[in-house]
Amino acid sequence: MKFPKRFQPAFAPLMKIKQNPYAIKENEDKLGKVLQVYDKRLGEIRFLGGDEFSLADLSHLPNINILAKKKKKKEEEEGVGMG
Repeated sequence: MKFPKRFQPAFAPLMKIKQNPYAIKENEDKLGKVLQVYDKRLGEIRFLGGDEFSLADLSHLPNINILAKKKKKKEEEEGVGMG
């Protein structure tokens, strides 16, 4: 099954599809740039869409959950934070 590169990092593992390392690296680089924009924006306002929680914020929750789980798994594998 072939699907767009941008879906590789998040969905290939869940669907047990072979991952494309190039697609993962490319998307990690793009994500880093996007997160920098979010950090700047959230330094200026309370939520992504303005001063109140909105669909803009809600639409990001699934992706943030995936990123948090991946970060936790990576830290566990590397022994980071294991008192």
